[in-house]
Amino acid sequence: MKLFVDDIREAPDESWTLVRTISEAVRLISMFSDTMTEISLDHDISHEVRIDGQYRPFPSPETYQPVAYFIGELYKGYVHENKPKITLHTANPVGASNMYDILSYYEIIPEMNPMGPAYRKK
Repeated sequence: MKLFVDDIREAPDESWTLVRTISEAVRLISMFSDTMTEISLDHDISHEVRIDGQYRPFPSPETYQPVAYFIGELYKGYVHENKPKITLHTANPVGASNMYDILSYYEIIPEMNPMGPAYRKK
C-alpha cells in the first residue's frame, strides 16, 4: 500500500490511498504496516474555507508530526528492507525539518520532495 497523507492536496495518482486526518493515517499505517511500501507526508494541517467563490486554506495549530512519531515507533524494530519509503512532501521548510528530525531519530531517513503551495484539484 502507498499512503498519501495530506489535508488539501489530492494523491499523485490512483495507486495511492489518500487520507486527510491524523487518525485515518495512524489507523491505516497500523492495519497495513507489513504491506505498506510508501508513505508521503505533509506537515501543515488546514481547513478549506470558501471566500468570495475561492477555496483557501485556514491554518490549524495541529500538524501531521504525530504521524511521524507513530511511524518511528512502529518501524523502529524493523529491518531496513521491511520499512516503507517515507517522503516528506510539505512546502513548509521548518515543518519538514522537524519531521525529518523525528524520523531520523528512529533511523528512518525520509526523502524530501516539497510540492509547493497546496492546491485544490478541480
